[in-house]
Amino acid sequence: MAVKRNTIDLSKGALFPKIIRFAIPLALTHLLNLSFHAADTVVIGRWGSAASMAAIGATGPLVGLLVNFFSGLSTGVNVLAAQYYGAKDAKRMTRLVHTSTALSLICGVLITIIGWAGVNWMVEITGIPEELQRKSILYLLITFSGLPFQIFYAFICAILRAIGDTKSPLYFLIYAGVANIFLNILLVVFFNWDVAGVAIGTVASHVISTYLGMKRLMRNRGATRLILKNIRLDMESLRGILAIGVPAGIQGACFSLSNIVVQSGVNSLGAAAIAGSTAEITVEWLIYAVVFSMHHTTIAVVGQNYGAQKTRRMVRSMYICSALTFSVTLFGGWILYLFSPKLISIFSSDPDVIYWGIVRSKSIFTIYFLLGIMDFASGALRGLGCSLLPAIATILGTCGARIMWVKTVFPYYRTMESLLLCYPVSWITVAIVNVTLLYLICRALVNKTPSYWLKFCKQR
Repeated sequence: MAVKRNTIDLSKGALFPKIIRFAIPLALTHLLNLSFHAADTVVIGRWGSAASMAAIGATGPLVGLLVNFFSGLSTGVNVLAAQYYGAKDAKRMTRLVHTSTALSLICGVLITIIGWAGVNWMVEITGIPEELQRKSILYLLITFSGLPFQIFYAFICAILRAIGDTKSPLYFLIYAGVANIFLNILLVVFFNWDVAGVAIGTVASHVISTYLGMKRLMRNRGATRLILKNIRLDMESLRGILAIGVPAGIQGACFSLSNIVVQSGVNSLGAAAIAGSTAEITVEWLIYAVVFSMHHTTIAVVGQNYGAQKTRRMVRSMYICSALTFSVTLFGGWILYLFSPKLISIFSSDPDVIYWGIVRSKSIFTIYFLLGIMDFASGALRGLGCSLLPAIATILGTCGARIMWVKTVFPYYRTMESLLLCYPVSWITVAIVNVTLLYLICRALVNKTPSYWLKFCKQR
């Protein structure tokens, strides 16, 4: 199986430096990807209005609901590609690349149709204030038009990450990010297109990154090369993708659904609270990039070593990934909280907006390491091909807990602090379940003993 120079074989050599080399470009890529929306927020906050900023922020969970489901399918591609790469199975890898491309194109069309058809209903059920609805609908309609490119790119990145290439997506997004910022400034500041301008800039950036990613796959050598005439659905590959990806997609969609419910609670506190929360969430992406990076690093290193049948090396990689995730999220969270007043003021000079942003920062950043633990364990389980169990744990422990909290506790204690308590409650619940499952599975693998839990893992 031919590989390029910037791929990383995580099943051989020293683990720690390879994990760092893999994770850092991935974190930077995620930050750059998230900067698309951050650029929207900064430009609107500075040259638009608080109402426009709130209109964009209120739509975040809505877009996430659709994107996270279809992006969850790319997790199936990521896991299978990592295992095939570790096992040096070129035949299955080739079929997987072309099946995943066909599936992503189908999903891209579906997500656009669903988004356009349901945009008015989505805005209504989330309780977005009436004065913001017109702008929110316009922003969503344009954003949904670009989601096919975003989904296709997620599948491309899933393949590249699996073979250890985290640098190429970073280079692609540098070009796309510069274009996004340029278009935002041009369309909002000079053409005064408001929310439509930032939406168009974001869509254009997704088109650019997708084009570059597709060219990268088409120029690959060996099993990961994309040949357009070979794009078709292979049933074995499709079943594998769906078996791992559908639970992950449902989990992502339910996760976003719970955030929509929480966002509805924020929306009830007024436009300033929405804008402040939006600014804090944008700052939160700085540390979530670490969580995202270590989650996918864990999937790749566990998947490659599981495919290569190097069980003890796989367990060692889990210790390294968990330690890195915990330490960075613990200290990084507190640093962001201490500097939150200055960070929030970047997006708005309105004292009310800054106040609400600081309130959210205190509730989230100080306990962010709990999210890190939860996501690490989920990534390790998915690297083993075990997707159903963490999905069930997240749906019940995260989504269920948050929705119940918003519906039962928040109505009696209508403060931002009481609303956001649903996050640590859900993080602790799911982390305990996932870590316990991971321990039981790894113990059976290391000792080579039969276990009921092994049946949930993809057989090597």
